[in-house]
Order: sequence, then C-alpha cells, then structure tokens
Amino acid sequence: MKGFWRYFWILYALFFAIPFPMFIYYMTGYRNGEAGTNPWLALIFLATAIVLWLVLLTGWFRKWVLFTFSMQRNIRRLLKDGIVKEARIVKSRELISASREFTTREIVCNLRNFSGTEITQTLVINDSQPALHRYEEGKTIRLRIDEKLKAVPYVIPDGVQVSINKGRIVLLSFVWLLVVIAVAGYFIYSYQLENNGTGWRFLKFYHPLVLVPLILIFTGFGFRKLLQMLGNTPEKDLQFKYYGLRTDAEIISASQTGAYINEQPQIRFELRYRDNLGASQTATLKKIVPLIDLGSVKQSTVPIFYLKDKPGQVIFASDIEG
Repeated sequence: MKGFWRYFWILYALFFAIPFPMFIYYMTGYRNGEAGTNPWLALIFLATAIVLWLVLLTGWFRKWVLFTFSMQRNIRRLLKDGIVKEARIVKSRELISASREFTTREIVCNLRNFSGTEITQTLVINDSQPALHRYEEGKTIRLRIDEKLKAVPYVIPDGVQVSINKGRIVLLSFVWLLVVIAVAGYFIYSYQLENNGTGWRFLKFYHPLVLVPLILIFTGFGFRKLLQMLGNTPEKDLQFKYYGLRTDAEIISASQTGAYINEQPQIRFELRYRDNLGASQTATLKKIVPLIDLGSVKQSTVPIFYLKDKPGQVIFASDIEG
C-alpha cells in the first residue's frame, strides 16, 4: 500500500499542477475583450515560460535518462573505493522479479556503522545465481559503503555486477521526447488560438504556459523545504544512521506545536541523554506523530541516534531503522 499511496499523491499533485490551472484559465473566459498585455511585459512572460520549461525538461531528462548512467558510474566507483562492512542477513524474502534471468530478493541486514553502532539496512537485490542461496537468513555478506554518503547508491553488496537496461533507457527517452513535443505543441497551439494578430500579448502571469511550470518547480522546492523544516532530509538521516551513536533518551516533555501535516499533529520533544563520554546532553526534536501513535509520547524513554560533534541534534532510532 505504501507504493500505491506514493503514486496516488504524485498524481494528485500533478492534477492541481497541470490540468487544474488549464481548466480554470479556459473556463473563465480568456478571450474576454481585455486589452492585451504590454508588449515588453508579454516578452518577459514568454522568456520566463521558456526558461521554466527548459529547467523542467532538463531536470526530467537527467532524472529519467542520465541518472541511470550516473548510478552505473557511482556503483563502479563504490566497488573500487567503498568501505567494506560485514553484514548479517536477518530477514530475506523473494519479490516478484522483472526478469527470468534473476531472482529479486529484499533483505534486511545488521551491521556496524562507522561509529561502531549496530544498525539495520534494507536492500533489494537481483540474484543471478539463486541456487547458491547467498542471500538467505543467517548468511553473512560484504557491503560496500560510500564513506561520504554523497552519491546514490551509497551502499551495495560487494562484487555486484552492474548493467544498463537498454530497453528501459530507450522507453524513457521516448517518453521524454513526447513530453518535449507536447510542450512545444502547446506553445504553438496557444499562439494560434489566442494571438488575434497581436503576437504574444495574450500572455499573462496566470496563463498555463507560465503558471504550470512555475507550480511544478515550486511544488518540488516546497516539498524539500517542508522536509527540512521537519528535520527529515535524506542526507541528514544518512549521517545519523552511518555516523551516529545510539542511546536511550529521557523524555522531559512532549507538547504539540500547533502545526499539522495531513491532520497529524507535530510534537515538540524535549530530551535528555548521556553521551559516550558520560556527559549530560539536552536536545529538542520536532516530529509529526500519527494520531494513533500519540500514546507513545507518554513513555519515559525513547531510543535515539546522536552525532558526536553535534550532540544537540538527535533523531529517533525508529525513523532510520525502518
């Protein structure tokens, strides 16, 4: 269900970013006899629209097509320079495979992070030799980890073989090209439909050519900023997971901040714990807590991860061990 809701919210956001602004624009009478936009202002709107769409299309090409080649390069670098860690498989289950040439498995491993703390790591592996039972529960495997935690993927099984699915690359390139054609076609369609002999003076700030890419860009930007406000960025979580120390913290207080995300309250936790040197440390942590889990804020202690050089910053162990 997690995957379903992810795609549901993506489609939900896309509806309000693309068809909805178009519906509002065309249903409210765009040709209502108003004077056209000032020629220079219209050119600014046109340039803005072109730049915004170029930013989007470039980003999509990098994410859909170039990212695969970037991952292949990063995996090869990781196989050469990655830090080796021994890991024990504690859970292993077979998934539906996309090819008959290999078996896909999801494994959960226990290993020591760079600070010596035991953590868990979930990996999805395509096993080309399932008869060897290399990824069964109880087996030990070697992992290669990016010490800087900068490039995706940051952890892989040692000795993994990497190849590119050429068919997928061709398909994604074709889809991207269709999007480019659709955007270019919409520029031409809008001009032919609305210019009325005045060129691009029909353009306004709320025209879909300008508004749609603006919404798409700021939706992604705003989502990332929201994660930063909540303290949940992937980069920060990785730092805690692979360089943090685990301990139990005393909950001094837990109170609602008044903020809600999807009708779930944000809770401010005041925590106190002792670090690895025995010194008492205090930290404040804000977290969105589902209504059904509000009872958990009444417990006296909670496991956390903290960084040696930033003891005032902590994260709940449950947030990075899932």
